[in-house]
This record gives sequence, structure tokens and C-alpha cells, in this order.
Amino acid sequence: MRALLQARFLRVGSLALICALAGWCAQKENKTEAPPKPAPAKPAEANPNAAAGGAPKQSPRLYVPLSPVQRFLMMTPEEQERVIEKAPPAEQARLRQAIDRFNLMPSAARARIFQVYQELSSLPPAQQALVTRQMNAFNKLPDERRETLRDELKLLLRMSAASRESRFDGDEFKSKYTPEEQQMLRDLAWNLPPDYPVPGKPAPK
Repeated sequence: MRALLQARFLRVGSLALICALAGWCAQKENKTEAPPKPAPAKPAEANPNAAAGGAPKQSPRLYVPLSPVQRFLMMTPEEQERVIEKAPPAEQARLRQAIDRFNLMPSAARARIFQVYQELSSLPPAQQALVTRQMNAFNKLPDERRETLRDELKLLLRMSAASRESRFDGDEFKSKYTPEEQQMLRDLAWNLPPDYPVPGKPAPK
């Protein structure tokens, strides 16, 4: 299993991965150096969560298995070290922190992440790019909309191919979602594994 994964990374090329990781780290650095100014507090009656002493609830985002950092975490320790050695010092520290956080996860969770990664990384490159693009688009949706589509995605992943296609063709589906959202759900439902760990509450039956 590890040998197959190593061969795949050799085909991708470490230089491209390092560049992608550098871009990710640069984004994190920019966010750290220039944090947004806090918005003025709203009246308690206009923000029930704030009145109760809690932060506003945010809908969970999808885990993106084929992101540059996730690809890095799926490497062997030897491959990770080669990537780290070629990265600037600040990025080296972030990559080592990512490894430490990943290693602190329960072994079952790490095994599940590895399984999902293998399933998606076995797709043709065009499908991998499509899934990653649509997952990132999903994660950029407003919280309320993301929660609605998340529940729909859970239902779709549990359906048979015939039931799923029937759902896509139904008037309810077409009226409930925009054309862009319909395509997003189609792309994710047809390409994600049925047991992909969609976050949040269980889908209604």
C-alpha cells in the first residue's frame, strides 16, 4: 500500500507539491499578520448566541482529501522529510506542526482519512481536480446554505445509482437548488465514496 502511494507521489513531482504548500503557508502567514478587525457587537436580542455567551454556530465544512497539505500528510516519513528540507524555515515549522497534529489523532480516524485519500487519489486527474474544485466551492457557501447542501449530499451518497438519478431529475431537487448547486451535488455524489465522512448531524431518513 505504501509502495503504491510512494509511486504516485513520484509521478506528481515533489517540486509542484512544495510550490502548492508554499502558497498555502503564505496564505496562512497573511492571515496571521493581518487579522480582520472585529465587527461591532450586535444587541443581545439580535444575536441569541451572543446573549447566551456563545459564539455564532458555523456549519461544518467538507474535509478535502486531495489538498496539498493532505497529500503531504499521506507521504511516507522519508518523503515528508525531503519536502520539509526544501521548504523555507517558517514553512518547515508549519509542516512539522501539521504532522504532529495528524499523529495525535486516534488511529481509527487516521486510517479512515488514509482510506478516503486512497479512494479519491485513484481517480483520473481530471476527476480529482473536479472533486477538489467542487469541495472548495462547497466550503465557501454561506453557513445556512452549506448546511442545507450538506444534508442533501448525505442523502445522495446513501442512494443507489438509479435512486440518485431519479432524485436529480425530480422537480423538488431542481427547485430547491440553483443550477450551480445542482451541479456541485451531482459532481460530489458521483465521485465521492459512499462512506465519505460528511460532517455534521446524521442525514434525515
